[in-house]
Amino acid sequence: MINQDEVFVITEDDILKPQGKGKGGGPRAVPATKAARAAERQAEAGETVVDRPAAARGRGRRNPAAASTLSLFICGLGQLYNGDGRLAALFFLSEVLILAFHYFMYMTWDRVRTFAHLLFVSEWELMLYASSIDFCVIFFLIYNVAQAYRGAESRGGRFDGLHQPFVSGLASLCVPGWGQLLNGQLGKAVFFLFSFLLQGYLMTMYMMSPLFRILVDIEPQRLILDKAIKVGMGILFVTALSWLLSTYDAFVVARYTKRQRG
Repeated sequence: MINQDEVFVITEDDILKPQGKGKGGGPRAVPATKAARAAERQAEAGETVVDRPAAARGRGRRNPAAASTLSLFICGLGQLYNGDGRLAALFFLSEVLILAFHYFMYMTWDRVRTFAHLLFVSEWELMLYASSIDFCVIFFLIYNVAQAYRGAESRGGRFDGLHQPFVSGLASLCVPGWGQLLNGQLGKAVFFLFSFLLQGYLMTMYMMSPLFRILVDIEPQRLILDKAIKVGMGILFVTALSWLLSTYDAFVVARYTKRQRG
């Protein structure tokens, strides 16, 4: 019976010369060395390690376009789609706290302003503090989308887009940067999303905050107010331009990649 620790060695003489009778010709069994056995075990282990991730990726594959789209509208929903329950809860709770904070500030601004005056903080300074917090919120929202996109890619491999021109163009027409996410271009998506959120925030501050009243109180001649109005008109123009550029870029890139794929 053959021992599993034996290795058969066939020499050149065994092939070219006829086997001698009674001389023990033919392949000879020699004990395998420890190095050879270790190499065999390492090769088997290497094959197992390589094969397992592929199977795991097949079972847990996620679509980056779907994950980033979900997180674009509700923070944490894309992370929940990726299977990161704790991270999803953290993002969603952060969004709820942000909305609650803004609602509180909007409904109680007069009381907050009165309390700030007791601490020798002017209303203009209070507006600057609130704006700095909102600026950090914009980065948080963008990170939420980017993290969902990268998390899905880590589970399903690199995403090269949906290759649907009309879908991508319509998505960017609704939200600048959304079409770039569907095209698999995260860098462009982050740029357009940042521009859209920043410009949208500035327009909201112009329309819903007491900014104009504060500027009149600071400078009764309304020179600063006139400049602020001109800046607002410029922001509105840039917003419309970036909106159209995002839509055009999403449509053209999707159509080009579709032709390349075909």
